[in-house]
Amino acid sequence: MMSANYTLDWLTQTPLKTIHAAIPTERSMTEMAQVISQAMQLIMHNQALIWGIVKRTDQQFYGVASLSINLSAQQADLKFIYRPERLTQAARAEIIDYLAAFTFAELKLAHFSVNLDSADAELRQRLLAQDFITTKQPLKLIKNK
Repeated sequence: MMSANYTLDWLTQTPLKTIHAAIPTERSMTEMAQVISQAMQLIMHNQALIWGIVKRTDQQFYGVASLSINLSAQQADLKFIYRPERLTQAARAEIIDYLAAFTFAELKLAHFSVNLDSADAELRQRLLAQDFITTKQPLKLIKNK
């Protein structure tokens, strides 16, 4: 899948060493392999979709976008795993827009939520201006179809 500037590719397409180096973690390579294996199980059970984020201009891996799916609630929840200096707020905003549209059009779900970091005040304001609404969790916004 491609947004304007990023390719979202299945996480299995990226070498484990690249993933481990690109995201903030205290886990060993073996532990990271187990985490990815568990994530693949969620995908196989239709509970998640997980992509590696690659910037098309330099083909570098920038982080992970994880979309947890709750079919009974008709909702997808987006979380990013990244280093802030690598995946900017503008980049995340682009991917959020893309995955919200994907959730509504392709997955046919009624709700799309995103978990933000405490430092994301500017991104939060941008999303609120795009019809996202606040939830009981202060760092989580939701958009309804």
